[in-house]
Amino acid sequence: MDPLLLGLALGLGAGISPGPLFVLVVTSALRGGWRAGVLAAFAPVVSDLVVIAGVLLVLDLLPSRALPMLAVAGGLFLLWTAFVTVRDARAATLAISEEEQRRAGRQALWQAGLLNLLSPHPWLFWATVLGPLAVSTWRDSSAGAILLVVAFYVGIVGAKALLAVVVSGGRRWLTDVSYRRLLVAAGLMLGVVGVLILVEFLPAALS
Repeated sequence: MDPLLLGLALGLGAGISPGPLFVLVVTSALRGGWRAGVLAAFAPVVSDLVVIAGVLLVLDLLPSRALPMLAVAGGLFLLWTAFVTVRDARAATLAISEEEQRRAGRQALWQAGLLNLLSPHPWLFWATVLGPLAVSTWRDSSAGAILLVVAFYVGIVGAKALLAVVVSGGRRWLTDVSYRRLLVAAGLMLGVVGVLILVEFLPAALS
């Protein structure tokens, strides 16, 4: 399959798949507008540099509990983010200044980057899917392997950024009351995802 099409297909699939980063992009777009949501969507570009290095250099050398422990840390971080989102929803307002939007964008980027780094999904995806594909493609064409990886990140960031713009556009139809309710719902969703991650990975991390 053409590396460009394969990378785009993988990226778009990952971009629209429900998960912690998906929910955080939506929450960031609701809280800080489209800029915050788009910055959160760029998290994989930043954090995956560490993931790629880890997969290529040390993943095979790490103990079997490494990924579950990462997942537990990610689950706890999600629970904290959920708590802060619900807490701040009580006084949230749609009328925010440019400076507040910029601050929300910076916060969204580091939160999403840290969450993506602590999540086991990028590590597993690179170790089992994209990494082997990139290596096998490199053997035939280095340019093709680079195109595959670039297309993947264009797909995943593009899909999540589009989601952020769509969600942010819906803010104009909200009142402050409905906006706060949506934030609470988004925070609770983050909490549910965090609990599910802990339920799935905590036994393995403690074994």
